Amino acid sequence: MNPYIAFSMEQRKKMVKADPSRHSNIGGLAKEIGAMWRELSDAEKAKYGSGTRKVKKAKKVAKTEKVAKVEKTEKKKTSKAKGGRRQANPWLNFLKENFAKMKKENPEMQMTDITKKIGQMYAAQK
Repeated sequence: MNPYIAFSMEQRKKMVKADPSRHSNIGGLAKEIGAMWRELSDAEKAKYGSGTRKVKKAKKVAKTEKVAKVEKTEKKKTSKAKGGRRQANPWLNFLKENFAKMKKENPEMQMTDITKKIGQMYAAQK
């Protein structure tokens, strides 16, 4: 995390806690915080540098979130690669097998009528 961002997050919390009505004035807070940052000495700015515990913790959290996100996308990719689709139900398989043949035998029939007829054939099987 950038030292300025760490500083601004800390200052914003303090400023909003002191005056909750300032919560919605994001632009005004940002201007004030920027001015405060410019007035800090290099030694004071170093407190918010990469060596502080807050920054280290934030980096660690960001890294674990990134790793979790990558693992999640990898899991999705592998499940798709392994044929992550569900098995078609028996009725759909029966319909696929018989529809073309029925259409060829009865070209004048509508699709809904062909499907009904195949449905009757499927029910007669059981």
